[in-house]
Amino acid sequence: MNEEVVRALRGTPTSLAFRALCAAVTRADEDLVAWCEEQLASWPDETRQAPYSWVAALESGFTKPVWPLVRSLDLRSDRDGMRDLDLPDPRVRPEVRAVSDLRLAWYAHDQVAALAETADHWENLRLVEFAGLWEFDGKAIDRFAASEAVTRLESLTTVRVWESLWHFKIPPLRVDRPTRLRHVGLLAPDLIHLLRNGLAPDLRSADVLVQSADEARDLAGCEGLSGLDRLAIGFRCGKDGKQPPWAPYFGNVIEADDSACEEFFSQAKLTNLRSLTVQGSTMGMGREGLGARGVEAVVRSGVLGQLTEVCLGALPVGDDTIAGVLSVIDSAIVEKIVLTNLVATDRTADAFAAEYPRLRQLDLRKNHLGPDGVRKLFSARMPALEQLDLSGGTGGSPHYGRSDVQPIGDAGARAVAESKGLKSLNLSATGLTAAGLAAVLELPLESLTVSANPLGALPSAPDAPAWRTLRRLNLDDCALSDLMPLPPDAPLLESVSLAHNNIDSDGARLLAGWEVLPQLWELGLHDNVIGDDGLTDLARSRAAQRLLELDLEQDVWTAHHRRDSVPLPVEVVARESFPNLDALHLGVIDAYHGARYSCGFPADRHEELIRTGRAELAAFLTHVKPFEYLPDEDQDPDPPTEDFRAGRAAKYAKDFADAEEFAARMMSDDIGWPP
Repeated sequence: MNEEVVRALRGTPTSLAFRALCAAVTRADEDLVAWCEEQLASWPDETRQAPYSWVAALESGFTKPVWPLVRSLDLRSDRDGMRDLDLPDPRVRPEVRAVSDLRLAWYAHDQVAALAETADHWENLRLVEFAGLWEFDGKAIDRFAASEAVTRLESLTTVRVWESLWHFKIPPLRVDRPTRLRHVGLLAPDLIHLLRNGLAPDLRSADVLVQSADEARDLAGCEGLSGLDRLAIGFRCGKDGKQPPWAPYFGNVIEADDSACEEFFSQAKLTNLRSLTVQGSTMGMGREGLGARGVEAVVRSGVLGQLTEVCLGALPVGDDTIAGVLSVIDSAIVEKIVLTNLVATDRTADAFAAEYPRLRQLDLRKNHLGPDGVRKLFSARMPALEQLDLSGGTGGSPHYGRSDVQPIGDAGARAVAESKGLKSLNLSATGLTAAGLAAVLELPLESLTVSANPLGALPSAPDAPAWRTLRRLNLDDCALSDLMPLPPDAPLLESVSLAHNNIDSDGARLLAGWEVLPQLWELGLHDNVIGDDGLTDLARSRAAQRLLELDLEQDVWTAHHRRDSVPLPVEVVARESFPNLDALHLGVIDAYHGARYSCGFPADRHEELIRTGRAELAAFLTHVKPFEYLPDEDQDPDPPTEDFRAGRAAKYAKDFADAEEFAARMMSDDIGWPP
């Protein structure tokens, strides 16, 4: 049996493992599709996903023998300057007829209209997720809601609980026939319609956005709520929008949200609920939504004591309110606690009970704990803890964003390292240095994310326990240039991300000679400074034989980035260099505006490359949206010469100091907001 197929099937089911399996099957000397179909029967459909690049290749005329294995389509692109895909038509595209899970792109009106037209021909469809609807989609949504396909769905999402509803008016989705729905993500009036009319008798999970106290009252009165075991609710009853420029702040309490929350939780019968999320919305480096009064209404309802999962996010509440929540959670049964972006400080750590015997996941990201808080946190006994997130806010691209650090530093990382059962750990934007990372690498982790930290270099710990267990490692924006010492042996490592670092041609040559490179499925090199000599040596090494995706994009603000008139070395896109690729990302992008300046090759070469190049390159080039220059504008401008990386150490230090100062103010109740 093909070794790579066996490797993909042996690990945890993920969309990356599925892509690796499909690449191995495509290259195999025997037909393994039917056998793999049997082996994949237990995998969740969402992991058997054809990503954007596969569908783009299909549009460009390239199919794959493994399409019968696909159960999920993701039409969203997280790449700048790429056009929306057309929704494949199952009447003429047999490749997509087995799809059960369909996720449309953001604000993709044409995809919505196409689904409304073809819905009844997606015979196996069980999940549909719209992303970013607006009023112009109303007629298409009405047509979709009236289709027979909707009655066969088990999951239907038009909104997510973290959306703000600031910019677009989402049209209603009214279903008027009984359905098999078990999960929905809807505006409150649409959910009320389903529940009151008994149109979703099997409903067990709901995401809902409430826009008034009247809606909250009407929803609370629906008998069907008592059948839910999971509810995620967001109150969007008012707007404020005030924020200081590029600075952390407490946030904006919306009194109308508090009132609606009180209406709902004082009346709703949630007798079978086991998982509850209450979510506000982000506002710059703060948050906006219900405040202490609304959360206290949740506490008074008594529902928290019966839950195994408790999630609060993006709410301007602070330590005392969080302590009130923790005081009524049943620590003996809770398995997941998510308290994110709530202005929590070390005082929140004091509120954790002595023992959480079943707690598997703890998420305290985007808060303001320091090392003392982390030490206090781990004085509570959490023997089952496997997933921990203490990250700050990374702020996106370091060219434009600012990290909102959670200042635990190396001392906090060393406290985390005492929790020996962890499998997944996120310490992004925490002030971690190489010394703190060395302590963390003593854990038997499977996934580690430490992006937006001043590492400078990797610690000298080639025999650390983590290297024997890690599958995923994220080192984005860590000021890495010298990649030594890379571990010579990491037998399970599948994915390494090194975006926004200082990797140059010497670094590329080190990667080419790295003993682990031949086994990697994913290697992120987005926005580095590798020259043509380094790219050529990496490609000619033929070492990255299993690599699925190659990202060599640079940002328009990167010093000395590739000019549009200078093509990439041909070795980079040669099939023999990276034979397993199913996606290519090349050229210069503008992450701030979501635009693309170039594609790695001059425009006069594109037609030839589309006609004669590999499928992945053709799919990329036919789906980019090149930057539209003005008639008299220089279409090959000089790249910048000033490199933001030169001042990165000072920026890290300032962000950390600002975070410590802000945390100290929040601990002393010096909120300083509103102004």
